[in-house]
Amino acid sequence: MRKERLETPGDPVKLWAILYEPALRYVVGDPDLMRAQYEEITRLSMFDHVTVQVLPQSVRGYLALGDFSVLGLGDTLPATVQVDNAGAGMSMTDKPRDVGRFTRMFEALSRSALPAESTPDFLQQLTREVLST
Repeated sequence: MRKERLETPGDPVKLWAILYEPALRYVVGDPDLMRAQYEEITRLSMFDHVTVQVLPQSVRGYLALGDFSVLGLGDTLPATVQVDNAGAGMSMTDKPRDVGRFTRMFEALSRSALPAESTPDFLQQLTREVLST
């Protein structure tokens, strides 16, 4: 259901995702499934309202210790942060100090990641690597 919201005509959800390279390299299923996943990420990254960046494993910049999302919920609700914890736990906060800290973390990750326009080429290279194994 979440993916469909990205494709809703007239009112799509905006998404900016930063994917860590090892997560993209972790093989789930067979090569055909991996290729399909890379192709779908590439397809979605072509939408004007979707930004996908890859954070290389060799990054020398900032690296987050866990998964988090900064949620802009429109003009009527405060920005909120969702933090995913080990063991399938999750916490959320809309405290301005916490939102500010995670927003700065996201900006640092974005600066360390490859530019969004490099994502399709990076995923194409991963596809070639997966198919050659």
